[in-house]
Amino acid sequence: MCIFCDIIHGKLEGYIIYRNKFATVILDKYPISPGHTLILSNTHYENFLEVSHEDICEISKVINAVAKAVKDSVNAEGIRVLTNVGKSAGQVIFHFHTHVIPTWDDPPEEFKGFEPRKEQGKEYYESLKNVISYNLRKYL
Repeated sequence: MCIFCDIIHGKLEGYIIYRNKFATVILDKYPISPGHTLILSNTHYENFLEVSHEDICEISKVINAVAKAVKDSVNAEGIRVLTNVGKSAGQVIFHFHTHVIPTWDDPPEEFKGFEPRKEQGKEYYESLKNVISYNLRKYL
């Protein structure tokens, strides 16, 4: 049983921003920072090292576009793009995914009360999902 496969196949709710043949983009349920987004491979691969050449090329295009859209959407000063491979590297869910995590030296006022790694309210997810989805159209 894989939580990401369940989200991709509609068995579990996820705040899906975008989907194509190769990838599904969702908001992280327990974000490190506002706008923390995940890009999931639609094919179940345990980690980055297992992904086919074709899939990684196509997924990389999505990762690039999502990073730009997230940066625009939350006025981030920087973006962390990372993939953990293996438990010792911090991988918790063994389905290939990439994190896009916005960063600031001094977060904007609207994010001052944000608590990292806590589930946010539905309004938070819906609002960000709509803004990121809108901005993503510029890059895909």
